[in-house]
Amino acid sequence: MNTNGKVKAVIGRPSVLKGEELLAFNKAQYGDTIRKYRIKKGLNQPQLAKLLGVSKGAIPNWEMGRTRPDTNYIPALCDILGISISTFFGIPTRAADLPPGEQRLLSNYRILSELNKRAVVNLIDTMIENEDAVLRERCENGFERIQRNDLRASAGSGYYLDGSGECDYAYVRVSRDACRADEIVTVSGDSMEPTFRHGDDLFVEYTPALDPGEIGIFVAAGEGYVKEFQTDGLHSHNPEYPVLKFKEDDNVRCVGRVLGIVGKDQYATALELEIMEDIRKEKAEQKQ
Repeated sequence: MNTNGKVKAVIGRPSVLKGEELLAFNKAQYGDTIRKYRIKKGLNQPQLAKLLGVSKGAIPNWEMGRTRPDTNYIPALCDILGISISTFFGIPTRAADLPPGEQRLLSNYRILSELNKRAVVNLIDTMIENEDAVLRERCENGFERIQRNDLRASAGSGYYLDGSGECDYAYVRVSRDACRADEIVTVSGDSMEPTFRHGDDLFVEYTPALDPGEIGIFVAAGEGYVKEFQTDGLHSHNPEYPVLKFKEDDNVRCVGRVLGIVGKDQYATALELEIMEDIRKEKAEQKQ
């Protein structure tokens, strides 16, 4: 661990948070079952799609929980996978084994006319489509796509902050700091405790200069630091660390202003990330 407040970027997707209930339900209810028995049958996704007569993208969408199979496909799908419809839905083979609430719903459904049964199925399909549309709109309008730099370790003990690193991107929920931020970097070390701790992700707004008392990202002698700027040097918040003072030929420069910490719950979940990547790819294809 670097103990001098140097900064680095953590590349890769953030830890998975609690997913959207609808997509998580679809994946658990349909997607995981389809994937399990597809693999057991030795079929890949395109092969299953061809056998079922659906588009190549349908199977990945089902297995990820982004969509669910139309009820018309379920009997044929179960036949291909070699399972019963009860197994597909994960329900007991006997109605008596169902929870009381589901028993009541099933009993009421069974006394409906065929016309009303179809109406119930259509209503459920429409409600799920509406939920999917709302989720897609929320993903499209509720996140900022922000750069994360790969600040690779230098030959010495610091981290490059010269813009030469490879870039990754993170989706962060819209907020004042997220809208202002140009980049996300991650604290390495304990010199800024208790304000920032090792591993904290920080929103950074690019600026070449700061006012005294502001916290920023600095490059000095080729190494990156997160420090509080004062006229006499760069200050740590941990009293165990001295003020960093540099000579004129150390080429100290300010990279940006620290706006605040990126909370773990501000990152997109894995399911939201899948949707936003799909939206981004669709828009890119439309421009071609």
